[in-house]
Amino acid sequence: MPDGAPCPLCDRPVDPTGPAAADGVRIDGPRSDQHTAVRTHTACGPSRVWAPAQIAAARVRLGLPEAAAWRPDDRPRGADRLDPGMSGVPGEELPSLLFHPGAPYPGGLLGHLADRWTEGLPPLDLLGVVPARELPGWTVHTAAGRITAIGAPTGPWWANPGGHPTTHPWRRAAHTERRVLLAVLPPEEPAADPGDLAALGRAIRAGLVLGGVAALTGTLF
Repeated sequence: MPDGAPCPLCDRPVDPTGPAAADGVRIDGPRSDQHTAVRTHTACGPSRVWAPAQIAAARVRLGLPEAAAWRPDDRPRGADRLDPGMSGVPGEELPSLLFHPGAPYPGGLLGHLADRWTEGLPPLDLLGVVPARELPGWTVHTAAGRITAIGAPTGPWWANPGGHPTTHPWRRAAHTERRVLLAVLPPEEPAADPGDLAALGRAIRAGLVLGGVAALTGTLF
């Protein structure tokens, strides 16, 4: 877990030189991809290895969002990141999924765009001027409400066996619509920084955000 990451039980930063940093949490074994080692403040609880569902449940009991500053699949810089959300106006909302590729792409920006276009991902206008297109063959798969895979017409495109958490509103909308607005940013795009809406807007206007409406498969509850 990165130094200075937020405590999953209060969302305040943990001092990497403090007592919690010395707890020596670690993950071993064949099912390590389904668990996460976390540091917590001493007053919040002991640092330990959690299954993502356990920490999400603990946060709900404490009145915190299931995943805010802390994420069960938080990985070092360079790893892919998913941001589930909602898109559209009230009453006409679709669950959305913003995908941030973390690793540099071998062919650079132009190679990334060319390969995504070949896979059937057109430019996506998240500003709402141009309607999102349906994406034949693209799927977002969930297991018990956790995003575990993205499929492309050519086959598996992304997978995380441990799954990425979603919120109750996201699951409720996904249950109704059975569709997800999938948006893919290019690798190392500045808009990949969480909450950088201005950079995201620039990326959209430059045609660098690709995607559309994918089918939802799997279970939600």
